[in-house]
Amino acid sequence: MKPDYKLVAKAKYIHLTADLAAELWQECYKKYYPPKQLAALIEKLQSADAIEEDIDREVNYFIVQMGGKPIGYFAWKMDNTALHLLHVYLQPAWRGKALGRDILSSCERLARSDGKGRVYAEVHTKALLVLAFFKERGYRPGAPVQNDVDGILMDLTPVEKFL
Repeated sequence: MKPDYKLVAKAKYIHLTADLAAELWQECYKKYYPPKQLAALIEKLQSADAIEEDIDREVNYFIVQMGGKPIGYFAWKMDNTALHLLHVYLQPAWRGKALGRDILSSCERLARSDGKGRVYAEVHTKALLVLAFFKERGYRPGAPVQNDVDGILMDLTPVEKFL
């Protein structure tokens, strides 16, 4: 079965994406941030209001569905010369089943078709399995950086692939 990607544009899908984000961010980041900080990050970066603001800034969000059931989401934005992959999150039961590779390949094809020369993302520096996933697909890691989100520091490692 192939996944379906549902473009997030209507309010009900924005709220569904925010609910997925809250669930998946809790699972992915609970070991890196105390509960109060994690809740603040989710509210600032992945609440329905934050997602709506991203969409207004030309970020494209997609819900990943299998058999009509939402199992994750991803988001990207075109820059001048690149596709910036902002989010890729899947429920744990769906990881390791080639869905992430499919999403990444789709984004790379989209970037090429739009004349972009690379795809890049930022990965939490401590998310070693995610960093390995990108490296295995030809992405080169850069030097880690700290992103300050309202006083909460996120350690991120940029990864990029030239197309």
